[in-house]
Amino acid sequence: MAIKTDSPQVAALKLAVERRFGHPIVTRSDFATLVADIEKITHEHVSENTLRRLFGKISGYDTVFVRTLDVLSEYLGYKHWDAFQSSLEDSSRESDIVSGVLSIKADELVPGDRVRIAWLPDRECVVEFVGGRVFKAVSTQNSTLQVGDTFECSVMLKNYPLFVDNLVHGGEICQRYSMGLNNGLTVLEKL
Repeated sequence: MAIKTDSPQVAALKLAVERRFGHPIVTRSDFATLVADIEKITHEHVSENTLRRLFGKISGYDTVFVRTLDVLSEYLGYKHWDAFQSSLEDSSRESDIVSGVLSIKADELVPGDRVRIAWLPDRECVVEFVGGRVFKAVSTQNSTLQVGDTFECSVMLKNYPLFVDNLVHGGEICQRYSMGLNNGLTVLEKL
C-alpha cells in the first residue's frame, strides 16, 4: 500500500528521522550515511534513491510504500508505521490559540529597544530593534547568532520556538532560522 508523501504524518516522520540522524538530510552523503545508519539499527535496507524520493530530492514521486515507513518507524524505535502514527495521536496538541503567553511584538517597539532571549541548552542573545521587523544582535553567548547579525521577526513568544526570516549571518543571507525548536524561548524580556 502506498501513502501520500505530503501527509502531515509523513512530514512528522521525516522530521523525527532528521532529529534522530542529528541534522537535516540534504546531501547525497547524508542519504548514504542515513542508509548505513538505518541498516545498523534495524537490520533492514532502504535504498538511497527511495529516501531521496521521500525527502523530495528526486521529483515526480508523491507516494511512499508502507514498508519504507515501517523501517523508518523502526529506526525511530517504534514497532511499525502504525505505532508511530499512534504516538502522534497521543502526543500533545499541535495547534492552539495562544493567549496569556508573554510576547514581544515588533510593532510595539521603537528603534533602540533591546530584548534578551535565551534557549536551551545555554544560548543567550540580546537583540536591538532596528525598525520595521528588523532586529540586530548586540550580545551573544553560545549561539549561531553573532554580534552584528540581523534578522526579521514580527513576534517573539516565551516558551515557543522563535522563527525568523532573512537572517544575515557573516554577510550571508539565510532565508529562515529557528531558535528553541524543542523547548521554545526560555527567557524573553524587554530590557
